[in-house]
Amino acid sequence: MSQPTSRKIAVIAFAANLVVCALIGTSLLLIRSPSGTADAAVPEPLPSTPAASTSSIPTTPSEPPSSTPATTPAGFKDVSGPGGVVTRIPSNWQAKVRDGKTDTQATDPAQPTSFLRYGGSQSPSQPLIDVMRNAERNFSTQYLGYKLITLQPQTWREHEAVTWSFEFDTPDGRKHVESVYWRAGQNDYVLYASALASNWPAMKEIYTTAYDAAQP
Repeated sequence: MSQPTSRKIAVIAFAANLVVCALIGTSLLLIRSPSGTADAAVPEPLPSTPAASTSSIPTTPSEPPSSTPATTPAGFKDVSGPGGVVTRIPSNWQAKVRDGKTDTQATDPAQPTSFLRYGGSQSPSQPLIDVMRNAERNFSTQYLGYKLITLQPQTWREHEAVTWSFEFDTPDGRKHVESVYWRAGQNDYVLYASALASNWPAMKEIYTTAYDAAQP
């Protein structure tokens, strides 16, 4: 058999090189994005979830709950309500179960527009966040000037929970509300604080004390 000439070897090498280049070019087309970058297979991060509004509800977990003080603070008293809920209210506030409701209302005797509500009742079959979304939707259609601040699912004291804060208009002035709803065992519980927006700084301290003591 005759040996291939150098010219034939060069032709064969050139043809092989063309095949390799074609394969490489095809591979690059498969991984390039329309803009020409070579990282199209890496997904872009999704936009971050905006702050809560009437059309957006984030689902981030809460911070670990603060521990319940062993001693009742001066000026407060321990109370219980429907469903076995327990919390703390100012010592001079009178508490009464609301007619036809499953919660107790404790009202500031010096400022009747400021009050706490706390109670519990048997859980419905829906997830708690769905219950609260429906409640928020219904409330928003019934009260003038309603503005959602946050409606956020979380884990609170190892329970499924939702915090809901909002404002709305009343004949007495604009109201601010902060509340927490949680599901423990077969019951849903609530701690709800309401005051005129101008009185909220004082009410916030009362709500925080009640929140830290709320059980189960």
